[in-house]
Amino acid sequence: MGKTLSIVTLTLNNLEYTKKYIDSLYRFTNNFELIIVDNASTDGTVDYLESLQLEKDNLKVIYNNENKGFSKGNNQGIDIAQGEYIGFLNNDILLYPNWFEKIKEVFENENAAFASPRHIKPDFNFTNEHSYIQYFQNFKYDKPYEKSFDECEFSCVITKKEILDKIGNFDENYTPAFFEDNDIKYRAIMAGYGVYVVNSVCFFHFGSATSVNYNDNFEANRAYYYSKYPLAEYLSISGEEKGDLKIKNRHFQNFPLNIAYNLYLLWLKIIKRIKRRRK
Repeated sequence: MGKTLSIVTLTLNNLEYTKKYIDSLYRFTNNFELIIVDNASTDGTVDYLESLQLEKDNLKVIYNNENKGFSKGNNQGIDIAQGEYIGFLNNDILLYPNWFEKIKEVFENENAAFASPRHIKPDFNFTNEHSYIQYFQNFKYDKPYEKSFDECEFSCVITKKEILDKIGNFDENYTPAFFEDNDIKYRAIMAGYGVYVVNSVCFFHFGSATSVNYNDNFEANRAYYYSKYPLAEYLSISGEEKGDLKIKNRHFQNFPLNIAYNLYLLWLKIIKRIKRRRK
């Protein structure tokens, strides 16, 4: 019988986190295949994954000889995924009981493109990896899930293969990380789908253990994102629908924000050049 869910996870060192993630994934997830794309780890992760392949018959591993980045790595996983649903999960997270079953309900009841559990980070919450499940059980939400562009987190998110076939995979021009998730969510909304956060389950995130090294690319990727979608800033935490964005697009030619934002980007470039000359 085929797997319902294909999970794509990228690794680049941080073996300690990967081991905890794998344990949590197999504890709280059923009927899935795991596709790990390793972006040239050097800390023993490759040896660990090779040994894991001998133990797990639902595990596939792609070994890259260089860091392909978030978009390319996930696209490699998508290419070999066989599940009806596809999940993109970081290797520095821990999961919650029945997390996928609760997320699946969103797709069964709504025209959803992406849905993620509630995000818990030790930086922002009085909890840790040993107490996050008990901590989250004290939360009470009025709705089991709701639309939210910002709170749909790609550290742990689910979509369907048929949706990616319609809106496309990750844009590989975002390198090595940042804003590729906003890009694909924006495309989903413009295609008429909803983007959701699920209030009945959570995931614990140790905190960008890998992407913290990519800060130099943040501004370049942000500039590229807004050059593609000038109205993307309107996708606030409450989300915007396709019709709202189309109305704003019709008026955008006369809207000064585009000019102001381009001037802001130019100012950032000038400041960077001044700083480089002073060094």
